[in-house]
Amino acid sequence: MKGFVRKRQALLSSPIYQSRASAATILVTTIPEAYMSEDVLFRIFNQFPGGVRYIWLNRNLGDLPEKAEKRTKLMEILEATECKLIKTAMKIETKRRKKLHTEMSSEIIEETITNSEQQTIHKYIPEKKRPTMRSGSIPVFSSLCFGKKVDTIEYCKETVSKINTEIEIAKATLNNYTPINSAFIQFNKQIAAHMAAQSVLASIPLAMTPCYNDIKPTNIVWSNLKLTYYQKKFRELIVLSATMALIVFWAIPVAFVGILSNLTYLTTKLTFLQFIYNLPSVLLGLITGLLPTVLLAILMALLPIVLRLLAKISGIPTTDAIDRYVQGSYFIFQVVHVFLVVTISSSISSVIVLIIQNPTSAGTILAANIPTASNFFFSFLALQGLSVASEVLLQIVVLISFYLLGKLFDNTPRKKWKRYFTLNNLDWGTVYPPFTNFVVISLVYSIIAPLMLVIAGVAFGLFYIAYLYNMFYVSDFPNDTGGLTFPRAIYQSFTGVYLMEIMLAALFFMAQDEHGLQSAIVQGVLMCVLIIITLGVQFMMSSSFDPLTHYLPVDAEEFSQLKISVPGKFAWAKMAISTVSRPLRSAYRTDTVNNMDDAVIEPYDNTMENAYMHPALREPQPIVWIPEDNLGIASAEVQNARTSGLNIAISTEGAGFDQNMNIKINGSPPDYIEMLEKNTFSRRF
Repeated sequence: MKGFVRKRQALLSSPIYQSRASAATILVTTIPEAYMSEDVLFRIFNQFPGGVRYIWLNRNLGDLPEKAEKRTKLMEILEATECKLIKTAMKIETKRRKKLHTEMSSEIIEETITNSEQQTIHKYIPEKKRPTMRSGSIPVFSSLCFGKKVDTIEYCKETVSKINTEIEIAKATLNNYTPINSAFIQFNKQIAAHMAAQSVLASIPLAMTPCYNDIKPTNIVWSNLKLTYYQKKFRELIVLSATMALIVFWAIPVAFVGILSNLTYLTTKLTFLQFIYNLPSVLLGLITGLLPTVLLAILMALLPIVLRLLAKISGIPTTDAIDRYVQGSYFIFQVVHVFLVVTISSSISSVIVLIIQNPTSAGTILAANIPTASNFFFSFLALQGLSVASEVLLQIVVLISFYLLGKLFDNTPRKKWKRYFTLNNLDWGTVYPPFTNFVVISLVYSIIAPLMLVIAGVAFGLFYIAYLYNMFYVSDFPNDTGGLTFPRAIYQSFTGVYLMEIMLAALFFMAQDEHGLQSAIVQGVLMCVLIIITLGVQFMMSSSFDPLTHYLPVDAEEFSQLKISVPGKFAWAKMAISTVSRPLRSAYRTDTVNNMDDAVIEPYDNTMENAYMHPALREPQPIVWIPEDNLGIASAEVQNARTSGLNIAISTEGAGFDQNMNIKINGSPPDYIEMLEKNTFSRRF
């Protein structure tokens, strides 16, 4: 933990990190109505060092966010329809040339088209064959043929133009929208934000709390900013109940997987399962060996999706906080279902007959047979080490989606550009728990089955190589937690220590000599004492390092420049900058200098005033991006958009067709110019 705190403090103290807008910005929730004024908030927070730089009151924008989402969907439909029609027209023109058996040169064709102002899509696609769609206020009914039938292109253009105008009016009359009970406060100094996040901000109970620091504009869950304190608590209670229900009912399929792992032994005692021996030996081996592991992996892969949805429903306001919530709940699932349920179910299938024959010895029999579950975890860790590491390195799914799905579904320049220039996201909330659970399993069986340490060591070596390469060259991290998921994983690893100590204590207390008397009571008592000592160690670690992990110390700047010797037990902190590993310094420097997602203050606008506005107001007006063609249809569409009087823009910049009429791109979308510094591809190569 000392090493992590050094790196964490070096990160928070670095000039590059401090130059970010998020470094000095906090989110204040549950603000009383009397305080919902920029003047009042300024007087409250301007008491902190350096004072306040900007204040953004979050407002109830009504249906404006939904309209912005609708605009995005209509833009996608419009681009896809335009591209499809242009491609259809090119095919029609190609067939016409072949049918006429002429040798008309491309120069003559282009000249003819250029000289004719009537060369639009209408020449090749009759009015009756133009694509149509159903419009209506209720999308579900519209898609079921209940809406009015309209021309797709014209309807999308008119609707997008209308929404663009409404959003422009909303920007100009922003103060007319009612403020909600949250606001973003940006200070002139980073230390002020950390002090404010730890302060009691209001004399009214439950007001202006909780307060979040290090808020990034791209990580905000805007729909959760308007919740009151009691609404959040009610949602948290509902989500907690749903999570507990999942834990209980998810045990049924997981227990079935555990029974499959020891099915061979069970069939020797339960005669009605003898038909299993009629199966081919290869198939029987797959059922009892590989199938349980594969089924368990599939079951665990479905959980993060559900847990992330529950975290959002609970009212968490940022995606990085959602990641940390998912890390905690997903780890509980991993321990309960991947370890405890499988361990118990595997043992029960082995000893169920013995317990029936001698019920009074159930405890002793169970304690003696629990270690037999190590057979499953031997193969589980080995398979995970080989399969996960190879999957991470080979990227089979990404490879297939890039070459196969790209050809099938990337029918617009924008989709093709996203396929080429968007990296896979690595969410720490779902990455850490499986590996932390592997640590738990390894610790529990480290004494009972020491060979587990060898297998775990090899598996973690493969994990390290695969993920180190992935983190530097393959994946992107949209939800930057600043390393806060690491200490949580360290504390979660203590679960393995506790379970190991509890299991050993149980084995000692249940151990009997040849006379049926307990023979290891002293050892069991010592294990209980060791459990208490372990609790004390974890408590000391948490109380010592948690404040330094989450917040910047007041003396951070002074301490980093300190040249004199530091007392021995604090000497580790003096090396805050110098001890940061070279790969970390290189990666952080490359990432933060170029990926200025909020160091340029905000990703869409170069004015500070728009940094923490709702994306519906902050984003620039989108531009329809279609490919240039040799028939001049796309150019005519661009010109028509300029002269039609509609509030919509169309561009062909950086997109076109190749000789096989496939879309090709040689640049970014025209409305992405201001966001180039967020381009993951360009920042790494």
